[in-house]
Amino acid sequence: MKGKLTIETLLPIVMGVAGAAIMLRGSFFLGLVAIFVAIAWHRGTQKRLFGSKNQQDGQFDTDKARLLLGVSRFDNAARIRERHRALIAQNHPDTGGNEERARELNEARDHLLHELEKHSR
Repeated sequence: MKGKLTIETLLPIVMGVAGAAIMLRGSFFLGLVAIFVAIAWHRGTQKRLFGSKNQQDGQFDTDKARLLLGVSRFDNAARIRERHRALIAQNHPDTGGNEERARELNEARDHLLHELEKHSR
């Protein structure tokens, strides 16, 4: 998933470009502040999405699993299954998809459902 442009990564990039435009229009300090805020925002987003926890022994990190399936922490099991079905239909090896991607989607679904079950006890 790293490398794909998502709304979480697009917003700080747009803010940085806007900061550069503000600087070019004559408000140097305000533009510089906007650029620094955009850089900090982008780094924080990257750290939250990809960097804070690593995948260990084939286990999915909860945040990575949510990002992969496109669900939030507020979604229930039915929503997780619904998103998984939609994504697996596009990525299943029998329909021309990638076997590795299908495996990741299945692991992400299983991990999130397990987390939900663990927290509902």
